[in-house]
Amino acid sequence: MPKMLFVFNPNSGKARIKYVLLDIIKILSRGGYDLTVYPTKAPRDGYKYVVSNGAAYDVIACSGGDGTLNETVDALLTMEPQDRPPIGYIPSGSTNDFANTLGIPKSMKDAARCIVKGTPHPCDVGDFNGRTFNYVAAFGAFTDVSYATPQDMKNVLGHQAYLIEAMKRVTDIRPIPLTIHVNGNIIRDEFIYGMISNTTSVGGMKNLIGTGVGLNDGLFELTFIRKPKNPIDLQQLLNGFMTQSMQDKTQVLSCKCSRVEIESPQEVEWVLDGEYGGKHTKMVIEVKRSAVRLITTQDI
Repeated sequence: MPKMLFVFNPNSGKARIKYVLLDIIKILSRGGYDLTVYPTKAPRDGYKYVVSNGAAYDVIACSGGDGTLNETVDALLTMEPQDRPPIGYIPSGSTNDFANTLGIPKSMKDAARCIVKGTPHPCDVGDFNGRTFNYVAAFGAFTDVSYATPQDMKNVLGHQAYLIEAMKRVTDIRPIPLTIHVNGNIIRDEFIYGMISNTTSVGGMKNLIGTGVGLNDGLFELTFIRKPKNPIDLQQLLNGFMTQSMQDKTQVLSCKCSRVEIESPQEVEWVLDGEYGGKHTKMVIEVKRSAVRLITTQDI
């Protein structure tokens, strides 16, 4: 009988897993797995447990927010590629961008069924100055808008809520001078926001990145927003957030890339998969192609 390790964050998403934990265990166990269940006790605890024990299992399932999945992926990358078990993911966070991209249902019980019914698919992983990220590395003015917007406001106003939250930050916009080395080009400009991503959704908002996103094509999407030069540019920027469209080429630098080097004369704060990624003046971001396998019921 194949062995599965199920690691979950009991506090993620207002601890809502407690209402369905037994159901999830039944679904995974009845799926034919010899199941070991491990609740995490602190940040990076899941990472440490998987590093120490993961190689003994045929499948690693995890439940939590983006941070829990990040810890699981990061732990598997310490193993040799041929020894990395596939990952099943049951999202329980508030945004779950990457799960949406993977086509994983919002229902935690349905997500567990997807692990039982699904098949492993190779997936690219990002490397940011030696630190792993699954789907987005971002900096700038609106980096935390999706995470800082109150959930009740999202429920009532939908995407208008993001616009309201973004407008609160307009007066705090500080352009960052950057030198970007990408695809043989050198770009020098001032930017107020930027992200390197491998997802179709960021902060629950789709269509900000563009089309043709492939999760295992060895390429990530680069989307940088230049400093608005006048009030009209600023209004177009806010309209872009409202309509979920950032396709104005005069304001947006966008391309696909497998590696990008970024330099700044000042420290830049980054967010990796919704978690604080530190301050940096030199950033090297590259793709580790097909570094892990994620279990899904759809092609990615």
